Amino acid sequence: MATSAHGDGHAQDITLRQILSEPSIRVVLLIVFVIMLGFGIIVPILPLYARSFGVSYDVASLLISAFAFARLIFDPVAGPIVGRYGERLSAMTGVTAVGISALLTGFAPNFALAVLFRAAGGFGSSLLFAALYSFVLKVVPSQRMGRTMSAFYGTLNVGLIAGGPIGGVVAHAWGLASPLFVYSGLCFLSGVLYLRFMPDPNVGRETKAEARPSDMGGWRTVWAQSRELLRVPAFVTVLVLNMAFFWMAAGGYDTLVPLFGKEGLGMSPVGIGGVFAIAVAAEFVVLYPAGSASDRIGRRRVLIPALAGLAVMNALVGWAGSPLALGILMGLLGLCSGSTAAGPSAMLADVTPPGMSASAVGLFRLFGDLGFVLGPLVGGVAAGALGFKWAFGLLSVPVLVALALVVRTPETLRARQPSAERWPAGAAALDEEAGRL
Repeated sequence: MATSAHGDGHAQDITLRQILSEPSIRVVLLIVFVIMLGFGIIVPILPLYARSFGVSYDVASLLISAFAFARLIFDPVAGPIVGRYGERLSAMTGVTAVGISALLTGFAPNFALAVLFRAAGGFGSSLLFAALYSFVLKVVPSQRMGRTMSAFYGTLNVGLIAGGPIGGVVAHAWGLASPLFVYSGLCFLSGVLYLRFMPDPNVGRETKAEARPSDMGGWRTVWAQSRELLRVPAFVTVLVLNMAFFWMAAGGYDTLVPLFGKEGLGMSPVGIGGVFAIAVAAEFVVLYPAGSASDRIGRRRVLIPALAGLAVMNALVGWAGSPLALGILMGLLGLCSGSTAAGPSAMLADVTPPGMSASAVGLFRLFGDLGFVLGPLVGGVAAGALGFKWAFGLLSVPVLVALALVVRTPETLRARQPSAERWPAGAAALDEEAGRL
């Protein structure tokens, strides 16, 4: 295959089988599947569980946003903690904390305690995903990041696909709290898998011996390098893109769709779980082709049409007049979100230079969780005050903002050269963008 401006021929020949042949990636994907199977079990049920305490739409959204708000608070700390104690121990500790939180949430005697216990799990989730992103950034070459993150999100979505219907059946048979207990058990299982099988990422150019102080927990350096990163327009685009994606996912998928399905269309928990399965299955179909295309032809050429479709389809979901129409629209929305999912992480790898992964991952997670907090709150308030149609439309606004920034941002993959090593594209993109200031 001929070399292109967007990547060398060898990089373009990399297949999914070759990516999965790396043992460390297989281990991460296995553990991600287990934890996301549990998360998929509770996603369609959590807003309904909140409503079972007799609270309104906007108050019910607190059960979702409290978890994300706790992650938001802890994100700036999680990156340096991972840098100091390592991905393996951090991930195991984080997922165990999430399991304990889910168990306590299921036993909560009132809504206030349910929110408190669920929020406590956000601290563990922040540490868990900071460890996962840091691990992937260290072991995966940037020119493979689109495809690797597609496999990552594909595995994540397989767990969600399997978990959605299971959650509906479990809740129907044993009550709305029961999926939380199943989720807790799967979290504990994931903790054992992390401790037993997850290796230390001692490959690439960012080993502990070579890492800058920021990746070893130097707080002053983390702060200084975070400010340096925030001066780079391309990095800011990555942050806004990640925030918009999780705003839509948490506010639309996780909050409004279950409430709209039950309150607006009279669907059962099993039916809502089935609608989620349709959307996530559609995501899965396009994840790897979209990630592969972003590695070959560039991030922007994939993200621009995907974001445009995501904004339009998310706004249209609120107009569904029947469960069948909702299923069709959710399938189309899944195609758009699946085409977008790997883009933020792939761009993050492009623009993160050596030694800055702790700072970059911390900011990346911070903005993603900012969207995760604001999306459910805005969606819940808008649904109660304006109705579901306006609420879904409002959640599309940040996606349009992200689309405008991606249109204005130069292609982050264009600096790749045939002889590129582990990090040169990120460093080159950073230097190029900083030079424009």
